[in-house]
Amino acid sequence: MHSLYPWLHASFTRLAGQHQEGRLPHALLLTGPEGVGQGRLARLLAQAVLCHQPQADGQPCGHCASCRPFLIGAHPDFTALMPEDEGKTIKVEAVRDFTAALHLTSQFGHGKVGVIEPADAMNTASANALLKTLEEPPAGTLIVLLSSHPARLPITVRSRCQRWTIEVPERSVAVEWLARQPQVAAENPALLLDLVEGRPLAALELAAPDKLAQRTRWLESLLHLLRAGGNPVAMAAATDKVLLPELVHWSTLLVSDLIRAQGGAGELLNQDLADVLPAIARRLDARALFSLYDELIKMGGLVNHPLNRDLLLEDLLLRFQRLGGRPS
Repeated sequence: MHSLYPWLHASFTRLAGQHQEGRLPHALLLTGPEGVGQGRLARLLAQAVLCHQPQADGQPCGHCASCRPFLIGAHPDFTALMPEDEGKTIKVEAVRDFTAALHLTSQFGHGKVGVIEPADAMNTASANALLKTLEEPPAGTLIVLLSSHPARLPITVRSRCQRWTIEVPERSVAVEWLARQPQVAAENPALLLDLVEGRPLAALELAAPDKLAQRTRWLESLLHLLRAGGNPVAMAAATDKVLLPELVHWSTLLVSDLIRAQGGAGELLNQDLADVLPAIARRLDARALFSLYDELIKMGGLVNHPLNRDLLLEDLLLRFQRLGGRPS
């Protein structure tokens, strides 16, 4: 049985308590930033709802006739819906299959549970195909939608779900948990956490082999553009476009730190660059820095859209070149 992350215990206890008291709504919308574990919370809740012998605190027993097939991904009363490929749309046909499965008779007699992750991957037609089941779910059915971008969901879907937000955990809790993970043994857990705005699972991904090295190489490239110029088009051509979401994120944190260093306000997030950033920041135009920060925030909302990644990356690098006062 997968254990809960420590920062999720309170949410699970409250949701499990609602279930034990018969007050759990038929549709939940779990929201929160990516990298805090909504998916694990949803699946443990699903297992607990379907469990034949739940513990006193609502946790699933882990060994009953329901838990055993659930733990190997073969529970007949549990349905998970995700995009066929990461970053792609959930198709309307897949939603129809999902709702049809929820309307089948429960084989174990403990209701049905369906999880959609991420729910904001549904397009308008897909979301509309879910509405009737959200409005009139079969008795004993729980539908859990997961979304880090709930505003992308139609109001017709959001209004039919009880929203539950998972916040970024307290820093001390997250640092302590990270420090215990084998992948982080050689890294600084506090630095990892700062580089992902406090999201522990994202920090764990950053600790993966070569990920921090990729970040270091990218930031060195940006700093070189600011100091001495370079060829942004050639740099873009030599960069793995699959990394674009991370590259935009790391670039945004770098500009944020340059703004902090220029104003002398607050501790830098990129602590490993704290010795070099203030000198660079002092010679940059403040207005241009804030303008670049705004543009990077906009880019962050575009990286998962079907745009030309080559052009987006070239634009990013050209902006850094211009910020450094080098000719385009």
